[in-house]
Amino acid sequence: MTTKKTRKSPPQIKVIDKFLPTNEYILLKDIFKSEELPWYFASGISAKDATNQLANPLDNYYFVHLLYANMMILSQHFDAVRPIVEKALQKHLGIEFNQITRIKANMYTRTEEVQTHPFHSDTNEIAGLKGALISLNTCDGYTGFEDGTQVDSVENRCIIFDSTKQHHSTSCSNAPYRLNINVNFL
Repeated sequence: MTTKKTRKSPPQIKVIDKFLPTNEYILLKDIFKSEELPWYFASGISAKDATNQLANPLDNYYFVHLLYANMMILSQHFDAVRPIVEKALQKHLGIEFNQITRIKANMYTRTEEVQTHPFHSDTNEIAGLKGALISLNTCDGYTGFEDGTQVDSVENRCIIFDSTKQHHSTSCSNAPYRLNINVNFL
């Protein structure tokens, strides 16, 4: 495991390298890198971006592919992605995993320098909500947490954390994009 500011992640942040078996990782990566997959423009990376807190406000956007939210299937790829993610969460978390509440893929485009996005939480309305962030490519982007921990984006790495707590994403500067799947679960 590599982190930027700390050598060992705090106990509330679990980092799992080789989260998926290689063949399943490649299948997910192929789905989200496909030219057939629709990506949707999202203006503002976080609800707190209204003030354009980014170093360059022109970089205040990203692309999203929402697969599942509010108990509704929103993508034709849900049936391919869900069983892979559920099986891996069950394997790595056991009884700590009960049900998925949202699956969303994020694509942050390359910026000249790595842009740190504002802190946010995935929700304040669901007590005990966890997040699993699965990196689909290696780049110089990372996920940051309030305690200063920064976990690098490494392909097939998963970060498990309390998604009601403040965290942030970044862009990348050494790859065409930073691609990950954000899974919220109870």
